[in-house]
This record gives sequence, C-alpha cells and structure tokens, in this order.
Amino acid sequence: MTAFDRLKTLLDLFRHTGDAGPKLKKKTKRQSAAMIFRGAGESCELLLITSRDTGRWIVPKGWIEEGEDGADAAVRETWEEAGLIGEVQPGGPIGCYRYIKQRERRRDALCDVDVYLLKLLEERKQWPESDDRRRKWFPVATAIGLVAEDGLKDVIRNAFQSVKAA
Repeated sequence: MTAFDRLKTLLDLFRHTGDAGPKLKKKTKRQSAAMIFRGAGESCELLLITSRDTGRWIVPKGWIEEGEDGADAAVRETWEEAGLIGEVQPGGPIGCYRYIKQRERRRDALCDVDVYLLKLLEERKQWPESDDRRRKWFPVATAIGLVAEDGLKDVIRNAFQSVKAA
C-alpha cells in the first residue's frame, strides 16, 4: 500500500460520518478475524496471510455467515484462508478495529472487525485457499510493521501483551 493509499484510507474513515460518498456504503458491516501466536516471550510469532486482491499482509478474517457467531467465523476463516486448525480462547474478542473494504464491482464497505485469539492446534500443508494466499509467521514487531490498518496494529500490540502476561 502506497503512502497515497494510506492517506486516502484515513481520509475515508473521517468522511464516512457525515457524507459516505458515492463509493462507500453508509451502514457498517461486521466481520470476524483471528489472531494466532506461536512461541513464547520475545520469540513469540504472529501468523499473517496475504489478501487475495492486493497481496498485503493481514490476519485471517471475513464475513460472519448465517448460523455462526463471531468466534465460529474466526475459526472457519482461519482454516479456509490459512490452513490452521485453532480453538478460540475464552473471554470473547480480544479487540476490534475498523477499516474500509475496497470492492471493484460494489460500493466500498466500512467494516467493524472483532478479533478473536485462537490457540494453534494444527497447521496443514493444503487448505481451501492455499492457491490464492501465502501464510507466514513473523516476529510480532515485524508483523505490526507489515499490516496497513492502524487499528489492527493496536489490537496486535494489546493481544501480544495479553499473551506475554499469560
């Protein structure tokens, strides 16, 4: 994401309150995401995946489907997008952030994302979206530098502090 794209995204977040503009839907959409750490202490790593459209680094996330709650969606998205089997940790979402989902064929959508902490149970070599995405474990500080959304950076920092304290 270029500096111009980041600036545009930030300006869009402020613009949505009064004038959503022609490309941004006014109503906020809900998504669910998963944060998976491995290792301990300062050697702790966070899993990131690439988005399908731009190849930027993100955490597994997506829409909450009918019959699911946010935790169920986080587990499903982690499997589909990253090939990991995980278990949601107790306590509900570890954080949330807001971003603008840019879509070519439809209006852009303002999304509120609840982030759930998952315990890694298994990592598979093949998964539903393995041809469309890359996955990689990064040191937490590196991961924070790679994600574009400032809100997600904050959630990662807070989650890491929580994991370190446990």
